[in-house]
Amino acid sequence: MEYFSETLIVLMILVGVAVAAVAFEPADPLDNWKRLTERYATSGWPGDPQFTMQQIHFGGPRGALKPLSPSATFDVEVDEFGLCLAGRGIGAEDTPDIVRIPGTHVRPAGKRRQGYVFKLYAEPAVRILVGGELGSELLRKSQAG
Repeated sequence: MEYFSETLIVLMILVGVAVAAVAFEPADPLDNWKRLTERYATSGWPGDPQFTMQQIHFGGPRGALKPLSPSATFDVEVDEFGLCLAGRGIGAEDTPDIVRIPGTHVRPAGKRRQGYVFKLYAEPAVRILVGGELGSELLRKSQAG
């Protein structure tokens, strides 16, 4: 009986480590961008961007939303099809820099002080944080359609 408490403590530590390992999400937001490019990459831009030089933060289903790099900016178009992002300064030479996401795959996921959070379906989902007029327009379009 005297070893029971030590065994219980070790068991609790092992359960905690197992839960942390399963719930771990990579901290690199570039992985989330790559997931979007694997699913939604396109070679053509649909038209004139409505929003230029936008700062967008990326993250997975859980965890913090971060910029891809300090110099990463996006030209964005929100149209009847959905959301089109053209990235600049991402730093990954081998990934396409334009993604076109159907509106049915863009869902509002909350509001923060810095802007709006949206969930983009890319198995697992990618969350983005956009602010200002872009966030308001994307929210309006995603709620209308």
